[in-house]
Amino acid sequence: MNELVIMHDQQAVTTSLKVAEVFDKKHQHVMEAIRKLTVENSTVRKMFGEDSYLNSRNQKQPMFYMNRDGFTLLAMGFTGSKAIAFKLKYIEAFNKMEKQIKQAYLMQKQDSYMIDDPIQRAQRWIEEREEYKAKLEVLYEETQNIQDNTPISSKDYQVLSRKIGEKLERYINQHRIYNRNQIALLRWDLNNAILTAAGVPARTLIKQKHFTAVAEALVNWEPSLSTLEKLKAY
Repeated sequence: MNELVIMHDQQAVTTSLKVAEVFDKKHQHVMEAIRKLTVENSTVRKMFGEDSYLNSRNQKQPMFYMNRDGFTLLAMGFTGSKAIAFKLKYIEAFNKMEKQIKQAYLMQKQDSYMIDDPIQRAQRWIEEREEYKAKLEVLYEETQNIQDNTPISSKDYQVLSRKIGEKLERYINQHRIYNRNQIALLRWDLNNAILTAAGVPARTLIKQKHFTAVAEALVNWEPSLSTLEKLKAY
C-alpha cells in the first residue's frame, strides 16, 4: 500500500498500475475502463495522462496517470467494503501529497512584496504577472467552454421553433403548397437543415455555441434538390 499517490508534473497523481494492484484487478481491465471514460469527454480526458512503463520482460507497455478527480471518477464503479476502505486510503494519500506539494510551492513562491532583494523581487513580480495572466486565460477558456456547451434556454427554444414554423409557412404560401404530404416533406427538410447546421440529432440538443449556425441555416434555407424531386411525386 506504499506510495498510493505520487508527485508527477507538479501534481498529486496515482497510476493505473497502482489502482489495478490495490483493487486486485487486471491492469488491462483498468485501462479499458479509463479509455471508456475518456473516449467522448474532453473534460474527463484532462484528468488522465497516458504514458508507458517497462514490464518484467523489459517491454514497453501503456499505462495512465490520473489526478484525484480521475481516480474518483474511475473508482466510482468499484464496490464492496474492501473497495470502500481502499478508496478512503487513497483520499487520505491524495490529501497528504497535495498538502506537501502546496507547502513546497509556498516555500518556493514567496509573494514579491516579501522579498528584500530588489532584483529577486522584480523577477518574482514578473512571474506573478505571468501566473495571473495564465490563470485568467484558463478561467476564460473554462467559462467559454461552459457557455458554449450550455443548452439553449427554453425561451430561446420556443423562439427557434416559432421561427422555423414561420419560415416554413412563408415558403408554403409563396409556392401555394396545400398537399399535406408535401408540407410534411418540407418540414422534415427544414428541420434536417437545422440539425445538420448544429451537428446534433435532435433540436433539444442544440447548444448556445450552435445558435449562430442554426440562425444562418434558418435564414438561408431552401429545400434540397432531392426534396424538390420528391415533391413531384405527390
